Amino acid sequence: MTTTQATPQACAHPGRDLTIVALTAALLGLLAFTVVTLLNGAPLAALAAGGTTLGAAAMGGIGVLSYLRSH
Repeated sequence: MTTTQATPQACAHPGRDLTIVALTAALLGLLAFTVVTLLNGAPLAALAAGGTTLGAAAMGGIGVLSYLRSH
């Protein structure tokens, strides 16, 4: 009985990775919006908090993906 080992192949799923980052950023943005709303914040302040959090989380996630791809 012989065994053969398959050569390891690089697995690249950029669509999946970007989807995970986008969904995580959206979830964090909604969470920030909800927290500000529950603390009786103004509607514009809640939207600003949600949008800022969404942008920061997306850029942070893209930065992490970039770092992981380079190493």
